[in-house]
Amino acid sequence: MDLIIQLLTYINLAGAVHALIQSGVLCLTKRGNRRAHRFMALFLIAIAIGMANGMISLLGLYDRWPALAVLMGSVVLTYHPLFYLYIRAITAADRRGTLFDILHGAPFLLGMLIWGAYLSLPAGGTAPSGILGSVIRSPWYFVLSVSVLQSIAYITGIIRLLRKHSERVKSSFSTLDAVNLGWLRRRLLAFIAIWGIGLALVAAVRFEAKAMVLVGQIVAFLTALNTFAAGYRAMLQPEIFLGPPEAVPGRRYERSSLTPDNAVLYKARLLEMMESRRPYLDPEITLPKLAKALDIPVAHLSRVINDLFGRNFYEFINGYRVEEAKRRLAAPGSKRAKLIAVALDCGFNSLATFNRVFKELAGRTPSDFRKNQPAA
Repeated sequence: MDLIIQLLTYINLAGAVHALIQSGVLCLTKRGNRRAHRFMALFLIAIAIGMANGMISLLGLYDRWPALAVLMGSVVLTYHPLFYLYIRAITAADRRGTLFDILHGAPFLLGMLIWGAYLSLPAGGTAPSGILGSVIRSPWYFVLSVSVLQSIAYITGIIRLLRKHSERVKSSFSTLDAVNLGWLRRRLLAFIAIWGIGLALVAAVRFEAKAMVLVGQIVAFLTALNTFAAGYRAMLQPEIFLGPPEAVPGRRYERSSLTPDNAVLYKARLLEMMESRRPYLDPEITLPKLAKALDIPVAHLSRVINDLFGRNFYEFINGYRVEEAKRRLAAPGSKRAKLIAVALDCGFNSLATFNRVFKELAGRTPSDFRKNQPAA
């Protein structure tokens, strides 16, 4: 076990250095969603502190500077809040922070106070009686319990943010590949699995000192690995790392001045453009682009599509694309055409997206649709 602990200690130290470098890159990045970059940088710094725990213990620094335990024992209480605030910053960029956001740091500060009280106990002395005394005598139990509660609360909050983000982007984008956060959901599931494994291991070893060190090293390593994967995946998605080229509309046409007469007029103009100029064939078409071409306020166009067509922008545009694809797939000689060519000609940017959206809106795949067409 000692050899494994030492090996993980050195690996985690290298990971801590990597986390600090990555956080520095985010802090120095001037473009894009800087608020999200700052939260991810803070999260990486917290991860780095947690990963350095093994080396601090190996070097005997806790014996020389016991006060280190105040920070090291509480830093885990920053993981969930910072990760949540990062997700909120990239999914709700128009939401401003408030004074209440300070409360996200309350568990961490409380943990530091409790660890401080624990270290302040005189040798051989006794802690106060009651619940407070029990917490001070065993601050690690407090940190673990609060961390479990944070997991439930913040993961629930993150899931809600991702669902709202999915709804919002569909109101503005016709192609979701550039703004899709499916990879983030996978990282979240991995995060949940890591913490579940960690809690199960803690329960199994029953806080035995050496085993707890090993558990801590394993959890720190897996958490960091998952975090680095999320960070690099975000960098590969410029719309997330550097910010979308066009803003997603905020609150749904709040205080919209659209009148019924204008709505009917805008609907007619929209239908005429869809039939004559076929903007849906542009794979990069967005709600702001279409609104500009029609000379209609973005919020008004969004309301027309939602209220008069009963669809969001994503469904509206892709409905036209699918109908265009159906016409091409049903045309004589279509069986010789490659599906990827049909997909690109109809405004889809990949075959995978074409297959998924076609089945989503038509109820079957393009291949099945073409097979059921009568022979020319």
